[in-house]
Amino acid sequence: MKFINDSNLSHSFYKDITRINYLEDMSSQLISDYGYTYIMLRYGTIEAFNYKGKKVKVPEVFIKGTGDFFTVKAYKNSSWLSFELPNHVLHNVTKIHSKKNRNTLIDLSLYVEEEIIQSLYESLRNVNQIEEITTIADNHLRAYYKDWSVLLPSVEIVQYILKKKGMLATKELAEVFPYSERSIERMFNKEVGATPYRFICLVRFNYIIRELEQNKHTSLTGLITQYDYYDHSHFEKDFQKFLGQSIKDYKNDNNSLLSNGLSRMYVK
Repeated sequence: MKFINDSNLSHSFYKDITRINYLEDMSSQLISDYGYTYIMLRYGTIEAFNYKGKKVKVPEVFIKGTGDFFTVKAYKNSSWLSFELPNHVLHNVTKIHSKKNRNTLIDLSLYVEEEIIQSLYESLRNVNQIEEITTIADNHLRAYYKDWSVLLPSVEIVQYILKKKGMLATKELAEVFPYSERSIERMFNKEVGATPYRFICLVRFNYIIRELEQNKHTSLTGLITQYDYYDHSHFEKDFQKFLGQSIKDYKNDNNSLLSNGLSRMYVK
């Protein structure tokens, strides 16, 4: 598996762009939820299974938002091309309540002219330089960026949660922002695709799992305390919720796809 990324990418719309080329058949690998929206292009044969183990259709060009973990099985000479975006972009693109789109791979040609999608797909088929990929994507999709990047009420709250690394109670949001707890919950379900509580837990979990991934010798007990978990069992429950496995299985699992995803900066 060849993982192509540019840590210095700076773009007004995309947070990150990654290409993964499979040089041989790969066993099933887990993909975690990082709390973002992704536009993705699939080349070759890649199978996807949702958190319930049910096989899902993978369009050639699709958009997906925050949801549960899923697994993929990729075959030789296949490839992923992934454009990472703020989580509210899914709602801007589809205009559909984001919670209804959880765990769904939505064909982007439903929202972008099919000729543009086909041209984008073919133009990027064999491009491996992130700078060139960015230019081609801009040339095809720039006309959509303005509508897709409209800021929604949840954006400022999401940034607050990210800044605090998920170490806060949901009631704090209503104390800091001019919305009731109920209004914030409705807002998050619609625009983010998760409740504020789940999103806060996800952010905190992603920070701690990154520290574990980047330093295998880090004290797990110390991290659990640092990130305000009640105890080890509380952290274990989040492992099952967000990765569908135990800590022991995670440590024994050679998942290069997850490792590469976690090696990148969580918030730029």
